Amino acid sequence: MKKDFRLAELNGQPDALDAIRRLEEQLTEQYGSEVALVAYSEDKEEN
Repeated sequence: MKKDFRLAELNGQPDALDAIRRLEEQLTEQYGSEVALVAYSEDKEEN
């Protein structure tokens, strides 16, 4: 089964955006260089 992904629509999801930003900050501090995370969601095929 092939899986396709698209950018996750997180507008109106402030808790999700805050969690991503916190993790970006944590990883940036841990690795010593800037880390950016991208959120994807699965595009499910409808049969």
